[in-house]
Amino acid sequence: MFDETTLRDAIVREHLYLFTWRAFASLHPGHAFQPAWHVRAVTHALERVARGECRRLLITIPPRHLKSICAAVAFPAWLLGHDPGLKILVASYGGDLAAKHARDFRSVLGQAWYAHLFPRTRLAPGGNREEEQITTAHGGRRAVSLAGAVTGFGADLIVVDDLMKAADASSPVERDRVRTYYEQTLLTRLNDKATGRIVAIQQRLHEDDLAAYLVESGQFEHLNLPAIAMADEVVPIGFGEQHRRSKGTVLCPEREPASVLEQLRREMGAFAFATQYQQDPTPPGGNRVRWEWFGIYEQPQDRACYQHIVQSWDTALTSEPTSDFSVGQTWGYLGGRWHLLDVVRERLDFPDLKHRVSGLAKRWRADVVLIESAGSGIPLLQQLRFEDERNRTFVSVKPRIGKRERFEGQTARLETGQYSLPREAVWLEPFRKELMAFPNGRHDDQVDSLVQFLEWSGSPRGQGLFDRDPLTGRSSGTRRRSG
Repeated sequence: MFDETTLRDAIVREHLYLFTWRAFASLHPGHAFQPAWHVRAVTHALERVARGECRRLLITIPPRHLKSICAAVAFPAWLLGHDPGLKILVASYGGDLAAKHARDFRSVLGQAWYAHLFPRTRLAPGGNREEEQITTAHGGRRAVSLAGAVTGFGADLIVVDDLMKAADASSPVERDRVRTYYEQTLLTRLNDKATGRIVAIQQRLHEDDLAAYLVESGQFEHLNLPAIAMADEVVPIGFGEQHRRSKGTVLCPEREPASVLEQLRREMGAFAFATQYQQDPTPPGGNRVRWEWFGIYEQPQDRACYQHIVQSWDTALTSEPTSDFSVGQTWGYLGGRWHLLDVVRERLDFPDLKHRVSGLAKRWRADVVLIESAGSGIPLLQQLRFEDERNRTFVSVKPRIGKRERFEGQTARLETGQYSLPREAVWLEPFRKELMAFPNGRHDDQVDSLVQFLEWSGSPRGQGLFDRDPLTGRSSGTRRRSG
């Protein structure tokens, strides 16, 4: 039979959340650890990395919510307890911060309770240096900063903990420096590129920060924890449990209740608060559209329910990581309202782009496919029309004025409330962020596609669609109101 102490030690040994609790108590004696569901969510996500279920993890979370002790201190100590041969690299923006986390890590490994839980994990003679700790099994943890060198150290796991200071976020030079450091320095340190793991944990600082780059790469699982929930969501927290978070609820009301967050919002300003606490960086000068102008529909109807389907494409030139996106939006007309049914946003080379446009038109049986007659759109239109000269579905659109002026000219149309979005869709949040950031956002391809559709739907050519019978395509002699 196990006694109570043995059983408790076994549980702490196996569960990172409880291990983090123990580490916090050692590092901050006299300060009570506040049990919180968000810490369970973070440690559960980190455990999935430890088990190899996730190789790339991004966690975005407000400051002062135990992110560093979880990811940069307790997580490496817990991992090395289970595998003292593991090599871990922890990167932070400054040498002082990196050294502080390293001292905390060394303190945890020096605790008697740690030695009791993990007797196989010991630091080698001479292996307890400030920036690097080496175990007798030749594993360990090395701390590096943005300004420091990383040569000579290979890693099985890289933890990126706040690689940029808030004060530097507005500088394009500093943002490029961080991205280059990640791409050309940190990534090259993985011992095995196929199995190596990366965890990035940070507060958002800019819409073009490292987190944005990692999300856009499509390689990272993303645990996003805003201070105030922006939507209802269900978050796994380990032990087979989930936390159901309702829109408007506070992340950690015991430490930062709604009144404190509201005071922070007033003191920091709406933009800084939205960025660092809500993890929703909308550039100053955006918000030319109010999100509530859009109606909400529950779920797309069957294609046969829609009287007309119109697709709008804003195409890019290549699939290079630094190129713009090709964006295709599918709109359905039903009962006097337009529903945005689908958004495709991808970087595609020309052959794949042509296949995507053609395939999407067939899938939705589109009445009209709008393609901007510029860049890759010109040869795209030519090839699509050449393949079927009788097909009048593909329509050339030639912009006459600049993007901002075109956008401003269509806001009144959006205000009519005759354009609706789904309550839920995987593409909805990226669409919202880009639209609300315009014209100062990093990307505007989805905005261009939207404006192109709005312009066309209100033009004589667009209104002419409603003079045709939706089944035969012939003139019906009547006009339905499109808004």
